[in-house]
Amino acid sequence: MGSVDQLFAHLHNINPIADRVSPACDIGQVNESAGTPGYEDPLYGNCWSWTPAHGSAVYGRTDDLPVGPLDELAHGTFLRVPYRRVPVIEVNSIEEVRAIARNMKSGDPNIVGVWRGQSSHYTTEKKGRTKEELLRLYGAEDVDEPSLLPSAARTDLYFPDSFGAWSALLDLYVHERVREQGTQRELLNFVNSYRYRMWGFATAQHYGLPSVGLDVTHDIDVALFFALHTFTTVEGITTAARAKSAASPIVYGLGGFTNHELFKDEDLSPGRLLCSRPAAQSAMFFSTGWGHAPNNAAQRIYVALKLVGHEEWTFDFQPSHFFPKPQNDEFLQFLLACKSEHKLPIIQDLLSKIYYVP
Repeated sequence: MGSVDQLFAHLHNINPIADRVSPACDIGQVNESAGTPGYEDPLYGNCWSWTPAHGSAVYGRTDDLPVGPLDELAHGTFLRVPYRRVPVIEVNSIEEVRAIARNMKSGDPNIVGVWRGQSSHYTTEKKGRTKEELLRLYGAEDVDEPSLLPSAARTDLYFPDSFGAWSALLDLYVHERVREQGTQRELLNFVNSYRYRMWGFATAQHYGLPSVGLDVTHDIDVALFFALHTFTTVEGITTAARAKSAASPIVYGLGGFTNHELFKDEDLSPGRLLCSRPAAQSAMFFSTGWGHAPNNAAQRIYVALKLVGHEEWTFDFQPSHFFPKPQNDEFLQFLLACKSEHKLPIIQDLLSKIYYVP
Protein backbone atom coordinates (compact mmCIF):
# COMPACT_ATOMS: atom_id res chain seq x y z
CA MET A 1 0.00 0.00 0.00
CA GLY A 2 1.41 3.36 -0.99
CA SER A 3 1.82 6.35 1.28
CA VAL A 4 -1.11 8.19 -0.32
CA ASP A 5 -3.42 5.21 0.30
CA GLN A 6 -2.20 5.01 3.90
CA LEU A 7 -3.00 8.68 4.43
CA PHE A 8 -6.53 8.30 3.05
CA ALA A 9 -7.26 4.71 4.08
CA HIS A 10 -10.88 5.53 4.93
CA LEU A 11 -11.49 6.69 1.35
CA HIS A 12 -10.37 3.33 -0.02
CA ASN A 13 -12.13 1.09 2.53
CA ILE A 14 -8.80 -0.03 3.96
CA ASN A 15 -8.57 -1.29 7.54
CA PRO A 16 -6.73 1.48 9.47
CA ILE A 17 -5.30 -1.08 11.92
CA ALA A 18 -2.29 -2.59 10.15
CA ASP A 19 0.03 -5.53 10.91
CA ARG A 20 -2.65 -7.54 12.73
CA VAL A 21 -1.61 -11.19 13.19
CA SER A 22 -3.64 -14.05 14.68
CA PRO A 23 -2.27 -15.85 17.77
CA ALA A 24 -2.94 -19.02 15.76
CA CYS A 25 -0.39 -18.08 13.10
CA ASP A 26 2.77 -20.01 12.32
CA ILE A 27 5.14 -18.40 14.82
CA GLY A 28 8.19 -19.70 13.00
CA GLN A 29 7.29 -18.05 9.69
CA VAL A 30 5.15 -15.03 10.46
CA ASN A 31 8.09 -12.63 10.76
CA GLU A 32 9.74 -13.96 7.62
CA SER A 33 9.30 -11.62 4.68
CA ALA A 34 8.68 -12.73 1.12
CA GLY A 35 11.01 -9.95 0.02
CA THR A 36 8.62 -7.14 -0.87
CA PRO A 37 8.09 -4.20 1.50
CA GLY A 38 4.33 -4.44 2.11
CA TYR A 39 1.22 -6.49 1.48
CA GLU A 40 -2.50 -5.79 1.25
CA ASP A 41 -5.25 -8.39 1.16
CA PRO A 42 -7.32 -7.21 -1.85
CA LEU A 43 -10.55 -8.77 -0.55
CA TYR A 44 -10.66 -7.38 2.98
CA GLY A 45 -8.43 -4.30 2.97
CA ASN A 46 -6.11 -5.65 5.69
CA CYS A 47 -2.49 -4.47 5.42
CA TRP A 48 0.95 -5.46 6.68
CA SER A 49 4.17 -3.46 6.55
CA TRP A 50 5.95 -6.56 5.23
CA THR A 51 4.84 -9.35 2.92
CA PRO A 52 4.37 -12.43 5.13
CA ALA A 53 5.99 -15.58 3.81
CA HIS A 54 3.93 -18.44 2.43
CA GLY A 55 2.69 -20.55 5.31
CA SER A 56 2.65 -17.65 7.77
CA ALA A 57 -1.11 -17.97 8.35
CA VAL A 58 -1.53 -14.38 9.55
CA TYR A 59 -5.30 -15.06 9.79
CA GLY A 60 -4.61 -18.19 11.85
CA ARG A 61 -4.48 -21.89 11.08
CA THR A 62 -7.95 -23.43 11.14
CA ASP A 63 -7.12 -26.22 13.60
CA ASP A 64 -5.40 -23.84 16.02
CA LEU A 65 -8.19 -21.27 16.34
CA PRO A 66 -10.33 -21.12 19.51
CA VAL A 67 -13.33 -23.45 19.66
CA GLY A 68 -16.64 -21.64 19.16
CA PRO A 69 -20.05 -22.48 20.69
CA LEU A 70 -21.38 -24.01 17.44
CA ASP A 71 -18.24 -25.88 16.39
CA GLU A 72 -19.34 -29.25 17.74
CA LEU A 73 -22.32 -29.18 15.35
CA ALA A 74 -20.03 -28.75 12.35
CA HIS A 75 -18.29 -32.13 12.65
CA GLY A 76 -14.99 -30.60 11.58
CA THR A 77 -16.26 -28.69 8.53
CA PHE A 78 -15.48 -24.98 8.52
CA LEU A 79 -15.41 -21.95 6.26
CA ARG A 80 -12.56 -19.50 6.76
CA VAL A 81 -12.67 -15.76 7.13
CA PRO A 82 -9.99 -13.50 8.60
CA TYR A 83 -9.05 -14.51 12.16
CA ARG A 84 -12.03 -16.88 12.56
CA ARG A 85 -13.42 -20.19 11.42
CA VAL A 86 -17.12 -20.57 10.59
CA PRO A 87 -18.92 -23.85 11.38
CA VAL A 88 -20.84 -25.48 8.52
CA ILE A 89 -23.87 -27.34 9.89
CA GLU A 90 -25.75 -29.86 7.77
CA VAL A 91 -29.53 -29.55 8.15
CA ASN A 92 -32.05 -32.04 6.80
CA SER A 93 -35.39 -30.23 6.89
CA ILE A 94 -37.02 -26.81 6.84
CA GLU A 95 -38.18 -27.41 10.40
CA GLU A 96 -34.58 -27.93 11.49
CA VAL A 97 -33.49 -24.68 9.83
CA ARG A 98 -36.31 -22.78 11.53
CA ALA A 99 -35.47 -24.34 14.90
CA ILE A 100 -31.83 -23.26 14.60
CA ALA A 101 -32.92 -19.76 13.61
CA ARG A 102 -35.23 -19.48 16.62
CA ASN A 103 -32.34 -20.30 18.94
CA MET A 104 -29.89 -17.81 17.43
CA LYS A 105 -30.52 -14.82 19.66
CA SER A 106 -28.22 -11.92 20.47
CA GLY A 107 -27.57 -11.27 24.13
CA ASP A 108 -27.17 -7.57 23.36
CA PRO A 109 -30.28 -5.76 22.02
CA ASN A 110 -28.01 -3.34 20.18
CA ILE A 111 -26.31 -6.15 18.23
CA VAL A 112 -28.45 -7.94 15.65
CA GLY A 113 -28.09 -10.94 13.35
CA VAL A 114 -29.50 -11.52 9.88
CA TRP A 115 -29.73 -14.27 7.26
CA ARG A 116 -28.82 -14.62 3.60
CA GLY A 117 -29.82 -17.57 1.45
CA GLN A 118 -28.14 -18.59 -1.81
CA SER A 119 -28.75 -21.53 -4.12
CA SER A 120 -24.98 -21.98 -4.43
CA HIS A 121 -21.97 -21.51 -2.21
CA TYR A 122 -19.25 -19.46 -3.90
CA THR A 123 -15.61 -19.20 -2.92
CA THR A 124 -13.09 -16.42 -3.43
CA GLU A 125 -11.29 -18.48 -6.06
CA LYS A 126 -13.69 -17.01 -8.64
CA LYS A 127 -12.48 -13.53 -7.67
CA GLY A 128 -8.88 -14.54 -8.29
CA ARG A 129 -7.75 -15.66 -4.84
CA THR A 130 -4.61 -17.72 -5.45
CA LYS A 131 -3.24 -20.71 -3.55
CA GLU A 132 -0.19 -18.63 -2.70
CA GLU A 133 -2.41 -16.06 -1.02
CA LEU A 134 -4.29 -18.76 0.89
CA LEU A 135 -0.99 -20.14 2.16
CA ARG A 136 0.15 -16.70 3.26
CA LEU A 137 -3.13 -15.83 4.96
CA TYR A 138 -4.46 -19.16 6.26
CA GLY A 139 -1.47 -21.49 6.09
CA ALA A 140 -3.19 -23.97 3.74
CA GLU A 141 -4.23 -24.16 0.10
CA ASP A 142 -7.48 -26.05 0.63
CA VAL A 143 -9.37 -23.66 2.90
CA ASP A 144 -12.98 -22.83 1.97
CA GLU A 145 -13.13 -19.03 1.92
CA PRO A 146 -16.68 -17.81 1.14
CA SER A 147 -17.34 -15.06 -1.36
CA LEU A 148 -20.08 -12.57 -0.45
CA LEU A 149 -19.19 -9.97 -3.03
CA PRO A 150 -21.87 -7.37 -3.81
CA SER A 151 -23.25 -7.33 -7.31
CA ALA A 152 -21.16 -4.32 -8.43
CA ALA A 153 -17.95 -6.14 -7.47
CA ARG A 154 -19.10 -9.37 -9.15
CA THR A 155 -19.75 -7.55 -12.43
CA ASP A 156 -16.78 -5.14 -12.14
CA LEU A 157 -19.20 -2.22 -12.33
CA TYR A 158 -17.99 1.12 -11.00
CA PHE A 159 -21.16 2.03 -9.14
CA PRO A 160 -20.76 5.84 -9.22
CA ASP A 161 -20.93 5.66 -13.03
CA SER A 162 -24.55 4.55 -12.88
CA PHE A 163 -25.70 6.11 -9.63
CA GLY A 164 -26.07 9.57 -11.17
CA ALA A 165 -28.70 8.36 -13.63
CA TRP A 166 -30.36 6.29 -10.90
CA SER A 167 -30.53 9.36 -8.64
CA ALA A 168 -32.19 11.32 -11.44
CA LEU A 169 -34.90 8.66 -11.69
CA LEU A 170 -35.41 8.74 -7.93
CA ASP A 171 -35.72 12.54 -8.06
CA LEU A 172 -38.39 12.18 -10.74
CA TYR A 173 -40.25 9.56 -8.72
CA VAL A 174 -40.31 11.69 -5.56
CA HIS A 175 -41.37 14.86 -7.34
CA GLU A 176 -44.19 13.01 -9.08
CA ARG A 177 -45.45 11.99 -5.65
CA VAL A 178 -45.17 15.61 -4.49
CA ARG A 179 -47.09 16.84 -7.53
CA GLU A 180 -49.84 14.27 -7.04
CA GLN A 181 -50.49 15.32 -3.46
CA GLY A 182 -49.50 18.95 -3.50
CA THR A 183 -46.34 20.30 -1.92
CA GLN A 184 -45.33 18.00 0.89
CA ARG A 185 -42.66 19.34 3.18
CA GLU A 186 -41.80 15.84 4.41
CA LEU A 187 -40.86 14.60 0.93
CA LEU A 188 -38.89 17.71 0.04
CA ASN A 189 -36.96 17.57 3.30
CA PHE A 190 -36.26 13.89 2.64
CA VAL A 191 -34.73 14.64 -0.77
CA ASN A 192 -32.19 16.94 0.89
CA SER A 193 -31.22 14.50 3.63
CA TYR A 194 -28.49 11.88 3.96
CA ARG A 195 -31.19 9.23 4.24
CA TYR A 196 -32.24 9.95 0.66
CA ARG A 197 -28.92 8.85 -0.82
CA MET A 198 -28.81 5.75 1.35
CA TRP A 199 -32.38 4.98 0.25
CA GLY A 200 -31.10 5.27 -3.31
CA PHE A 201 -28.38 2.68 -2.62
CA ALA A 202 -30.87 0.32 -1.00
CA THR A 203 -33.58 0.54 -3.68
CA ALA A 204 -30.96 -0.01 -6.37
CA GLN A 205 -30.01 -3.29 -4.73
CA HIS A 206 -33.58 -4.40 -3.98
CA TYR A 207 -34.74 -3.95 -7.57
CA GLY A 208 -31.75 -5.37 -9.42
CA LEU A 209 -29.26 -2.60 -10.10
CA PRO A 210 -25.72 -3.71 -9.23
CA SER A 211 -24.70 -1.97 -6.01
CA VAL A 212 -22.01 -1.93 -3.34
CA GLY A 213 -24.13 -3.76 -0.77
CA LEU A 214 -26.06 -6.94 -0.09
CA ASP A 215 -29.67 -7.83 0.63
CA VAL A 216 -30.03 -9.55 3.98
CA THR A 217 -33.13 -10.40 6.02
CA HIS A 218 -34.20 -11.14 9.57
CA ASP A 219 -36.84 -13.60 8.27
CA ILE A 220 -35.44 -17.12 7.91
CA ASP A 221 -38.22 -18.06 5.45
CA VAL A 222 -37.04 -15.34 3.06
CA ALA A 223 -33.50 -16.71 3.25
CA LEU A 224 -34.85 -20.22 2.65
CA PHE A 225 -36.75 -19.05 -0.43
CA PHE A 226 -33.62 -17.65 -2.03
CA ALA A 227 -31.61 -20.72 -1.07
CA LEU A 228 -34.15 -23.18 -2.47
CA HIS A 229 -34.74 -21.41 -5.80
CA THR A 230 -32.72 -20.48 -8.86
CA PHE A 231 -33.61 -17.48 -10.99
CA THR A 232 -33.53 -16.88 -14.72
CA THR A 233 -34.00 -13.36 -16.10
CA VAL A 234 -34.78 -12.54 -19.73
CA GLU A 235 -35.40 -8.88 -20.63
CA GLY A 236 -36.21 -8.04 -17.04
CA ILE A 237 -38.71 -10.86 -16.51
CA THR A 238 -37.54 -13.30 -13.86
CA THR A 239 -38.74 -16.85 -13.37
CA ALA A 240 -38.03 -18.82 -10.21
CA ALA A 241 -37.62 -22.60 -10.12
CA ARG A 242 -36.72 -24.99 -7.33
CA ALA A 243 -33.01 -25.70 -7.15
CA LYS A 244 -31.98 -29.00 -8.69
CA SER A 245 -30.61 -31.85 -6.61
CA ALA A 246 -27.10 -31.09 -7.88
CA ALA A 247 -27.24 -27.58 -6.39
CA SER A 248 -25.56 -26.74 -3.10
CA PRO A 249 -27.97 -24.33 -1.38
CA ILE A 250 -26.77 -22.62 1.76
CA VAL A 251 -28.06 -20.17 4.35
CA TYR A 252 -25.53 -17.89 6.01
CA GLY A 253 -26.06 -16.40 9.43
CA LEU A 254 -24.38 -13.01 9.69
CA GLY A 255 -23.96 -11.19 12.97
CA GLY A 256 -22.32 -8.41 14.88
CA PHE A 257 -24.37 -5.65 13.28
CA THR A 258 -25.25 -2.45 15.04
CA ASN A 259 -28.45 -0.67 14.09
CA HIS A 260 -26.71 1.98 11.97
CA GLU A 261 -25.15 -0.66 9.68
CA LEU A 262 -28.39 -2.20 8.40
CA PHE A 263 -30.82 -0.03 6.46
CA LYS A 264 -34.54 -0.80 6.23
CA ASP A 265 -36.70 0.90 3.65
CA GLU A 266 -39.24 1.80 6.35
CA ASP A 267 -36.55 3.50 8.44
CA LEU A 268 -35.07 5.46 5.55
CA SER A 269 -38.02 6.83 3.60
CA PRO A 270 -41.31 8.56 4.42
CA GLY A 271 -44.35 6.28 4.44
CA ARG A 272 -45.52 7.64 1.07
CA LEU A 273 -42.39 6.24 -0.61
CA LEU A 274 -42.29 2.78 0.97
CA CYS A 275 -41.46 0.09 -1.60
CA SER A 276 -43.40 -3.18 -1.70
CA ARG A 277 -40.52 -5.53 -2.54
CA PRO A 278 -38.19 -4.89 0.42
CA ALA A 279 -41.23 -5.02 2.72
CA ALA A 280 -42.29 -8.41 1.31
CA GLN A 281 -38.76 -9.74 1.76
CA SER A 282 -38.17 -8.19 5.22
CA ALA A 283 -35.07 -6.94 3.45
CA MET A 284 -32.28 -4.81 4.84
CA PHE A 285 -29.39 -3.28 2.96
CA PHE A 286 -25.85 -3.80 4.20
CA SER A 287 -23.45 -1.42 2.46
CA THR A 288 -20.01 -2.92 2.70
CA GLY A 289 -18.27 -4.13 -0.43
CA TRP A 290 -16.39 -1.32 -2.10
CA GLY A 291 -12.86 -0.06 -2.57
CA HIS A 292 -10.13 -2.38 -1.33
CA ALA A 293 -12.47 -4.55 0.77
CA PRO A 294 -15.13 -5.97 -1.58
CA ASN A 295 -15.63 -9.16 0.47
CA ASN A 296 -16.15 -7.46 3.83
CA ALA A 297 -19.57 -9.06 4.32
CA ALA A 298 -18.00 -12.52 4.57
CA GLN A 299 -16.32 -11.44 7.81
CA ARG A 300 -19.79 -11.21 9.42
CA ILE A 301 -20.68 -14.87 8.81
CA TYR A 302 -20.88 -16.81 12.07
CA VAL A 303 -22.62 -19.98 10.83
CA ALA A 304 -23.44 -21.65 7.51
CA LEU A 305 -26.40 -24.02 7.15
CA LYS A 306 -25.94 -26.56 4.37
CA LEU A 307 -29.33 -27.74 3.10
CA VAL A 308 -29.07 -31.53 2.65
CA GLY A 309 -31.79 -33.31 0.65
CA HIS A 310 -33.38 -29.96 -0.17
CA GLU A 311 -35.02 -31.22 -3.36
CA GLU A 312 -37.45 -33.24 -1.22
CA TRP A 313 -38.45 -30.35 1.02
CA THR A 314 -41.89 -28.73 0.79
CA PHE A 315 -41.76 -24.95 0.84
CA ASP A 316 -45.04 -23.17 1.50
CA PHE A 317 -44.48 -19.81 -0.21
CA GLN A 318 -44.80 -18.89 -3.89
CA PRO A 319 -42.45 -16.39 -5.63
CA SER A 320 -45.25 -13.79 -5.78
CA HIS A 321 -45.20 -13.70 -1.98
CA PHE A 322 -41.70 -12.23 -2.03
CA PHE A 323 -41.89 -10.38 -5.37
CA PRO A 324 -45.12 -8.32 -5.45
CA LYS A 325 -46.56 -7.95 -8.94
CA PRO A 326 -46.24 -4.59 -10.71
CA GLN A 327 -49.86 -3.69 -9.95
CA ASN A 328 -49.07 -4.09 -6.25
CA ASP A 329 -45.73 -2.26 -6.33
CA GLU A 330 -45.94 1.45 -7.15
CA PHE A 331 -42.19 1.89 -7.41
CA LEU A 332 -41.85 -1.03 -9.81
CA GLN A 333 -44.68 0.41 -11.91
CA PHE A 334 -42.75 3.68 -12.10
CA LEU A 335 -39.54 1.93 -13.22
CA LEU A 336 -41.33 -0.07 -15.93
CA ALA A 337 -43.05 3.10 -17.18
CA CYS A 338 -39.69 4.88 -17.36
CA LYS A 339 -38.32 1.98 -19.36
CA SER A 340 -41.06 2.52 -21.94
CA GLU A 341 -40.96 6.32 -21.99
CA HIS A 342 -37.30 7.32 -21.66
CA LYS A 343 -35.14 6.18 -24.56
CA LEU A 344 -31.82 7.73 -23.54
CA PRO A 345 -29.18 4.97 -23.79
CA ILE A 346 -27.92 5.55 -20.25
CA ILE A 347 -31.47 5.18 -18.87
CA GLN A 348 -32.21 2.14 -20.99
CA ASP A 349 -28.96 0.48 -19.97
CA LEU A 350 -29.72 1.17 -16.32
CA LEU A 351 -33.31 -0.07 -16.40
CA SER A 352 -32.37 -3.18 -18.37
CA LYS A 353 -30.96 -4.50 -15.09
CA ILE A 354 -34.25 -4.11 -13.22
CA TYR A 355 -36.06 -7.42 -12.84
CA TYR A 356 -39.49 -8.57 -11.65
CA VAL A 357 -41.58 -11.72 -11.39
CA PRO A 358 -44.72 -11.30 -13.54
